[in-house]
Amino acid sequence: MPRILIVEDDPSFAQRLVRNLGLDGFEADHAADGEEGLRLLTANRYDAVLCDIKLPGLGGLELLTRIRSGEESGVDSHVPVLMLTSINTVETAVEAMRRGASDYLTKESTRAEIAMRLRRAMDQHRLAEENLRLRETIARTSEFSEMVGSSPQIEAIKEDVSHVATTGATVLLLGETGVGKELVARAIHRASGREGPFVDINGALLPDDTTFQSELFGHERGAFTDAHALKKGKMELADGGTLFLDEIAEVSLAVQAKLLRVLDTMTFTRLGGTRPIKVDVRMITATNRDLRREVEEGRFRSDLYYRLNVYPIDVPPLRDRRGDIPQLAQFFIRHHAEKYGRTAPFIEPSAAEELKQYDWPGNIRELRNICERLVIRARGSDTITGRDVQACGLIQPAAPAGQPVRIPEEGLDLDEVEKQLVIQALERTDWNQTEASQLLGISVDRMNNRVKKWGLRHPSWRVNKTPAR
Repeated sequence: MPRILIVEDDPSFAQRLVRNLGLDGFEADHAADGEEGLRLLTANRYDAVLCDIKLPGLGGLELLTRIRSGEESGVDSHVPVLMLTSINTVETAVEAMRRGASDYLTKESTRAEIAMRLRRAMDQHRLAEENLRLRETIARTSEFSEMVGSSPQIEAIKEDVSHVATTGATVLLLGETGVGKELVARAIHRASGREGPFVDINGALLPDDTTFQSELFGHERGAFTDAHALKKGKMELADGGTLFLDEIAEVSLAVQAKLLRVLDTMTFTRLGGTRPIKVDVRMITATNRDLRREVEEGRFRSDLYYRLNVYPIDVPPLRDRRGDIPQLAQFFIRHHAEKYGRTAPFIEPSAAEELKQYDWPGNIRELRNICERLVIRARGSDTITGRDVQACGLIQPAAPAGQPVRIPEEGLDLDEVEKQLVIQALERTDWNQTEASQLLGISVDRMNNRVKKWGLRHPSWRVNKTPAR
């Protein structure tokens, strides 16, 4: 039964309300004044409140304001509140609605009218809550729309994003090239609630300090030889939003000093300018290097490192979350199939296994490119098989555990290296292809493909040809 709180100083009217609401399917509690009503709201959960405007002590409108303020511990600030009055004036009704009343009733209202208005207010409240939950779900889905996967590592990153997004703290993303650091940065921006844009700049793609500073801070006309017009920098364009500075370790020490000052003051000047420009920018940086080592070896400022390393997030390489690979691959295949106007083929288990066996040194970027190649090669086929993946040339020579592969001065023939590894695995397992594939960490289909490719046979195998008669 819906639970209603009646705040009314007239005991006879309150008793009549409690009785009538009980007959109409409601459970009702009664408070004789605003202070008692506030105590009951703190201790209990109500579906709606019927409150007289004129009350001794804490008046009805004051009680409504206290409820809506959200400052009362344990009180639901969104609970529907319907105001009751014996004097029906426009001014009183307007003031009640301005303070957040859900509805306004006179004490002469019929039993049916009161029950109907209560149910309508509760339905509206329930609909508003459902819409809020839906918006939060959509927002959360949007935040992580490109972070495909359900591995513990990805779930941990999503949790980190949820924790740090709305704080405004500086975030440092760490991980190998191609692991998706920019996707994490974009997820943080989407979840931050910042209304400004997401702007990115890559420290490794700009040839010198002047070019980098021009891109970051902008320049005035005539600041240098090719500065023919005023240009706003990425920092200024990101005002109110997020600036993602990728490959921060590539930035020179001179620019690092300027960047530190900007982070501390959020103020900068364009190249060739004198007017300070104040901005509100959330800074996210990323690197594939060990910044601690860079600091120790004098290539990165320690004060800037500590300023950037407020909330570090490690983005794992793809080989450390192999369980996400089939899901990621299907995501990229759908994307590329749509781009080429084709039906997305389905990845067969054998293909998924082949993809999982590879170490992906290029990480997600390499997987995305391979998936594009698979879509192009599919030519209308509705499935992608293990053989399709093998045809993409994902050859991965493996070293014995704990021993790196040493490359001689004359170089390596990778095909020959793989062949010798396969032969060694077959010899150690008495040419049992299933056990040999397990030893090398590859699929049986892949092992069988390699055996056929090189025409490998057990040493005791002989072919006796009998001359035709």
